Amino acid sequence: MERKKIDFSVLPSAIQYMIENNQTAASIIDELVENKGENSTLSLLIILDDMNIRGVQISNLYKMCGQNIDKFYEKIITMTDEDINELNYKSYAVCPFKAIYEGGAEDRIINPDKYMFTDEERNDLRNKKSKNQAREMLDKSVIKQNENFFPTIKAKDAISIIENQGFKCGYKIEYKNKDKKKATYRVFYNSLGDIIYTNSLENPDVFLWGESKLNIVRQTDNKKIFNVGCNSYRNIKNIVGYNIELKENPFETYEKILENNEKNITDIKKEYYNNNLFPIIKSLNGINYKEKYHDYNGVVISEIYNLFAFPKTYELLDEGLKKIYANLLSYSEEKAYDELLYQLNTDKGIDIAQKLQKDLSIELDKEKLLEAKDRFCQKHNKYFNIQKSKFFSHFIVEDPLDKELKERISRILDTKKETVEA
Repeated sequence: MERKKIDFSVLPSAIQYMIENNQTAASIIDELVENKGENSTLSLLIILDDMNIRGVQISNLYKMCGQNIDKFYEKIITMTDEDINELNYKSYAVCPFKAIYEGGAEDRIINPDKYMFTDEERNDLRNKKSKNQAREMLDKSVIKQNENFFPTIKAKDAISIIENQGFKCGYKIEYKNKDKKKATYRVFYNSLGDIIYTNSLENPDVFLWGESKLNIVRQTDNKKIFNVGCNSYRNIKNIVGYNIELKENPFETYEKILENNEKNITDIKKEYYNNNLFPIIKSLNGINYKEKYHDYNGVVISEIYNLFAFPKTYELLDEGLKKIYANLLSYSEEKAYDELLYQLNTDKGIDIAQKLQKDLSIELDKEKLLEAKDRFCQKHNKYFNIQKSKFFSHFIVEDPLDKELKERISRILDTKKETVEA
């Protein structure tokens, strides 16, 4: 896979190649033309192309500049090696091409591999992200000697602590992890609707590993949500989520949150399942797939599969947990398609969709894919405040994002049809 060489003598054609069907990039370049003029914009595009920055990378660079066109303009002409590293850090998961500080269009033709991420580079960036997240968690809390949980606590002791805090196990499944060791996934809940989900190794007695957390979601106007010693975020008006690692003295932090007297959520809406506000309960097949393919695609595929499989998983929950998750039944499939369309906007999306069909026997529906595509485009354009393009109106008849997603949906369904016929 190589990026095509661009002829910059014809601006509209050059722009078409530069945006790589990314609607946000199209809007950004349109704004550049309007504010900086065609000649300056052309010069900037040549600079960006020399650094192997196109499409979604342009969008990410714009975000790095606070979505301010003047700062974006200055950033391009004063780009540093540190800026390139940051851009690659933000782009590696959605783009196979890497930005280069010292490169050029001609060199890209001679040495194409130099301008693409290797698997090793992706792993390094992924590990860096994990380490940064862990460091952020540590910076926000003081690890004490008498913490409630730590990696070597025995399962029966940890469960006793959880139950003494008023939580009940409503779902439990056993499986073999990637090291062929017996492991257990549990979901606990209490009367407030707060959720604890844990991954544990039963032999030897290691209770916590992987993504074991206490999730609390509240309705609040409290401005001090970020001062309770854990990850807290607000991505929906008046709804705040608290995400507590179980290795960080969680119940001391939990008491601080309860002292805020925030309202608990009784009617869980679809958007509450975004950004981990409420965790999606895992299925056995979803867990096994993630253990077998422990990479980015494997994680995403297992999460989307868990949404498709939720109606069957729901039957395995106890009555209390069923009550909390009842609303998800009506739109778990719709959300699964929404998550899949989010992935289809990245270079990994087609592979993810094809493996969902082939490896996990998910029958994707064309009409539901197109409906999810419409929802995604509407939400995407609204988020970036994308209006009808002034400059591109003479050159682009169809929304590039909409067109690209339609083509990817066709490729997914055609692949499935070919597989069935074969």
